[in-house]
Amino acid sequence: MNEKLSGFHIFILIHMTQVGVGFFALPRIAAEYFGYNGWLMLVVIAAIVAFNIYLIWVVWKMGNGTDIFTILESFLPKWIVYPLYVMVGLTWSLTASLVAKEYVLIFQVTAFPTANPMSFMFVVSLLAYLLLVKGVYSIVKASTVFLFLVLWMMPLEIPFFNDLQLSRYTHYIFQEGKDHWKGAFNLYGSFLGYELSMLLFPYVQQKARFFTGVQIANFVSFMLYVSVCLVCFGFYSLQQLKLIMFPCIDLLAYIKFPFIERAENILFSFLVFRVLITIVMYHWAASLCLQRVFMKSKFARITLYLMAITFLISFIPSVLDEVGKWLFIGTYVTIAYSFVLPIMLIGILSIQRWRKQLA
Repeated sequence: MNEKLSGFHIFILIHMTQVGVGFFALPRIAAEYFGYNGWLMLVVIAAIVAFNIYLIWVVWKMGNGTDIFTILESFLPKWIVYPLYVMVGLTWSLTASLVAKEYVLIFQVTAFPTANPMSFMFVVSLLAYLLLVKGVYSIVKASTVFLFLVLWMMPLEIPFFNDLQLSRYTHYIFQEGKDHWKGAFNLYGSFLGYELSMLLFPYVQQKARFFTGVQIANFVSFMLYVSVCLVCFGFYSLQQLKLIMFPCIDLLAYIKFPFIERAENILFSFLVFRVLITIVMYHWAASLCLQRVFMKSKFARITLYLMAITFLISFIPSVLDEVGKWLFIGTYVTIAYSFVLPIMLIGILSIQRWRKQLA
């Protein structure tokens, strides 16, 4: 019997994929681009994401859970789909490597300023590869364990409630912001990861509440983002929030334990579990795309070559600012994929249904 994923597994997997490295700078981005009460923009972004998930659900229903690769190859010639697979696969794999590079650079700045970041990068990539080659079911089991390893950190927001100033939640909405479109794309990048649910069609039980799990994952991620932004907007002034690179990490520095010094380094280390699942899932999706092109090659070998290539490319951006710019470009492209692919698949399935009715 082939193992199948339930709606609960999908919820955990998508949520862990969504909440990655973008989480650390989220309050600053909301403050910098949208100004006072910039966290309200998260409501708009979450609604757009929910609509995009609905489009993916339409593909699932119209195709009766058929693999998206099968749908594309049944309508489009190989000389079109193969370059498409390579382009999408390389984008997703490079995104995963850049996420890993950003995490290790942040870790270097906060904990080991003299260490070589690419050494950490190699260790994270090795862990990702060892988990990736075990298959999607092992990834789901690992993400379930990882979720419970980081779940205990949520109540750490409670001690800050006494220090929040209600006057900072002014009646001004989106004032002293700039480049709203750029800010919206930056915020949207923190919700990405749900689009990989398109690749999970063959691994899900037919009667499972697949997209209920995806929507709940998106809602939980949204609530996590809003709670953190509310704490940051009430704890810091708007001008302070604009200047702090990673407000979430700075908040951890205020948490004191009588038996631990520099507790923020230990707390930040636990967040690697979230980032690791994001890295693994994007590399997994990229390897699936390229396996359709190189069918005679083993999945593990494709994954190894792909991760090696993007690992070498990740040497080029050497500082956080450069990595952020590369990731922002990747966000633009990934957002385009998340909308264009479902719309294309719905169009193909509609044409195929129309042809069957004529026949």
